[in-house]
Amino acid sequence: MNKANTFRWGVATSAFQIEGAYNKDGKGLSIWDNFTKKTTRIKDRSNAHTTIDFYNRYKEDINIAKNIGFEIFRFSVSWSRILPDGSGKINQKGIDFYNNVINYCLETGIEPWITTYHWDLPLELEKKGGWANREIVDWYRNYVIILRNNFADRVKNWILINEGIVFTGGGYLLGLHAPGKRSINKFVAGIHHVLLSQAEGLRVLKQFPGQNVGTAISCTKIDAYNNKKSNIKTAKRIDALMNRIFIEPHLGMGYPMDTLPLLKRINKYYRAGDEEKIIADFDFWGIQTYAREVVKRAWYIPYLGAVLVNPKKRKAIPSVMGWETYTEGVAYFIERFSKYNPKKTLWVTECGIALDDNENEKLRIDYYTTIINNLYKLKMKGINVKGILIWTLVDNFEWAEGYIPKFGIIGFEKETLKRIFKKSSLWFKDILSP
Repeated sequence: MNKANTFRWGVATSAFQIEGAYNKDGKGLSIWDNFTKKTTRIKDRSNAHTTIDFYNRYKEDINIAKNIGFEIFRFSVSWSRILPDGSGKINQKGIDFYNNVINYCLETGIEPWITTYHWDLPLELEKKGGWANREIVDWYRNYVIILRNNFADRVKNWILINEGIVFTGGGYLLGLHAPGKRSINKFVAGIHHVLLSQAEGLRVLKQFPGQNVGTAISCTKIDAYNNKKSNIKTAKRIDALMNRIFIEPHLGMGYPMDTLPLLKRINKYYRAGDEEKIIADFDFWGIQTYAREVVKRAWYIPYLGAVLVNPKKRKAIPSVMGWETYTEGVAYFIERFSKYNPKKTLWVTECGIALDDNENEKLRIDYYTTIINNLYKLKMKGINVKGILIWTLVDNFEWAEGYIPKFGIIGFEKETLKRIFKKSSLWFKDILSP
């Protein structure tokens, strides 16, 4: 029996990382276009002005995905390609581009899934405060209405906001990602406004019949260093930050403030009725996980009181991303989230392994083999996991890491952008064959 055929399979991508054409056909600038102007912030001093040129090569990449055997093509919409200023006048050429992508998916026989937001906020909205500004709930709602009105007649599967904890933490707390801010207040405000926005997005899309709407939650396995009592308490605090705050408020459970006291700062951003507005009964939850982190108590670190233990110090092998690739985390979080609601449909909406140019593709094949075997066991136990969207189809711009990490099962030549099939792509073609 082919265990892979127990699940539906697809690929996941994001607009900023693959499209290029950053200032073409009326597109406005995003926070990432602005952030990468200072290339010292990017590890290899690169940018995504062209990246892999999906804007012009979308047919080629959709054909590749279909020919390998994938059923689903997940892509995100660039907010600033639709609304160059984030609100106001619609850029019809942006609508036309995504209509072309959707129509070609359908023509090819692959199912289009839209992510409404994958980190590339219009720069003009960031100038007004971005996710730290309560008005973004209205800006986002109006943006999703435009997407619904133009695409929902053909697109039935939607992921609202991708990995809220990553872009709020990286962009507003740590300053490592766009927009490069370091503010605890902007961070906690952003968390609350993202959750409110997602709930609004769900309500907007469900107004059109037949829509299957979910969210994509970043999860990171957190363990305590040496199992010391103080470190165990620290691990629970960081676990609440990384794995609970973007699901429990949607379930009516509120924020885990008792475990993570810094979340009490969110109270200043609450308005009457927010507890009800934030509740969202998504059709599915998307689980995305890549790494495991081990933490220990550090009283001198403000707000969190924790530090990460370097993988080498705990005898783990760091990936090119610097983290410990944790294959077992996919099944761990699927099983964990199923306990919130055993009836809820679960998807692995991203998983993947970052390799460098010198690493053997066997590592990628072994990674996905383990995931298939682990999820098959959960499926046989009755856990409602439906499918897997791999990260990603073609190597691309990996945010602050530039083009150094290779997540794709397809590579590309730097000068010509010619796609190069890796051994893992041929392996997928084999296991996904009928």
